[in-house]
Amino acid sequence: MPSKFLSRLKLILWPIENKELKFFVPMAAMMMFALYNFASLRSIKDSLVVPNIGAESISFLKLWFVLPSAVLFTVIYFRLCNIFTMDKVFYIVTSCFLVFFLIFSLYLYPNKNNIHLDAAQIKALTDASPHLKWFIRIIGHWSFALMYIFSELWSVVIINLMFWQFANMIVETKSAKRFYPLFGLIGNFGLVLAGSAMVYFSNLTSVPKEIINTVANSTDQADTSLRLSIFSVIISGMIMILIMYYINKYVLYEKDLMLKVSAAKSKTKLSLSSSVRLVLQSRYIGMITLIIVCYGLAINVLEGPWKAKIKELYPTQREYLNFMGNFNIWMGASCISFMVIGSNIIRIFSWRIAALITPASIGITGVLFFTFVLFSAYSKNLLFNPVFAAVIAGGMQNILSKSIKYSLFDSTKELAYIPLGIELRTKGKAAAEVVGAKLGKSMGAVIQSGMFTIMPAATFNDVTPILMTIFVIVVIIWIIDIFYLDKEYTSISGENKN
Repeated sequence: MPSKFLSRLKLILWPIENKELKFFVPMAAMMMFALYNFASLRSIKDSLVVPNIGAESISFLKLWFVLPSAVLFTVIYFRLCNIFTMDKVFYIVTSCFLVFFLIFSLYLYPNKNNIHLDAAQIKALTDASPHLKWFIRIIGHWSFALMYIFSELWSVVIINLMFWQFANMIVETKSAKRFYPLFGLIGNFGLVLAGSAMVYFSNLTSVPKEIINTVANSTDQADTSLRLSIFSVIISGMIMILIMYYINKYVLYEKDLMLKVSAAKSKTKLSLSSSVRLVLQSRYIGMITLIIVCYGLAINVLEGPWKAKIKELYPTQREYLNFMGNFNIWMGASCISFMVIGSNIIRIFSWRIAALITPASIGITGVLFFTFVLFSAYSKNLLFNPVFAAVIAGGMQNILSKSIKYSLFDSTKELAYIPLGIELRTKGKAAAEVVGAKLGKSMGAVIQSGMFTIMPAATFNDVTPILMTIFVIVVIIWIIDIFYLDKEYTSISGENKN
């Protein structure tokens, strides 16, 4: 009896066989370093853009800069997949990111005062053209905007596309149900490490002077903290490349793992035009893309108002970086807890039930957040600070939405790709993940940037009722799309509904 109980407990908490550890551990470690970079870059890009350019500029950046960059990358990725195997594409793409981060840290950021417009120039230009205010401020801080673009693309390119593409090629659906949630479970320790690193780097008294002098060589504490964080991202990325090399050389060909080696070492063959036509004509990929778009749009309309409140409470770059560090610690801890729950939901229940939990949870917490923001805007004579309360409420919403995303949204979405053929799985996923993810955020950016262009003096507090209405509509569309996609997925995968 005790042995049967322990076996069931192990299946719930750790459904990985010992022989599978040689594959599972390096893959989970790679996910951990990827998420470390994701969380670090999110804090870095926000600490650069929000205090220096303004929270309202985020919607303009996502629409006019990040989305075109995502489309351009997708075209380049199609060509790379026809020339190189997946591991080599990973090396090339990841290295490009790391090279830019190195250039930014060593040259662009230290010379920011020389390469950017000064405050007087920006003010004169915005006064002359108020409707172009945010474009002028972004161009005036162009290197920060470039860092924001690369940081935004990291999550969709390296995590959603490169990592999961490799996993989908070599793992069977049955094994994926056990592996995928636990990749996220181990990987989310990267969020905790990133948060701890942000706090550590923002408190320079605990950092050895030798490291500070080698990496930053600056008397400005905020500059030093930022550059230390960027160098940690570069080191983490290099470790990811080494892990990918190790898996391909020493793990992939292990016979007892039953991995699909031929798929990982194959190349796609369709031309660029044929690839685009295949992706656009696929109803299945279209439904997956709609899910990704809805997630991005829902999160985007919540993100701006929350970050604007953070800016009110923590106006300096260093304070903002420190807050985001603590936020990442809490989010990482929450994600780890949700991963255990999510892994068992995916194993026990149908794909549809697991997929519906994300929009339902985000919808409920999002409505509560918007309600609280509206309430705080008209409640100035309270016994507590309404700005602080809004920041905490928004932080709780973000923590919950990210926790469920990593445990259920990503896993169910990736399972939907596995039954597809190599061309559609490779290039369809690229279009859905890279363009679709940024399209969702850009649609939110179109709405927000449009309002701020028409009403230059408006703030997020002024447009919150409109954003809340849009948010509710998006969540409803998301839920309906899951029901349609579930029918297709069940048909091609042979999965039985519960």
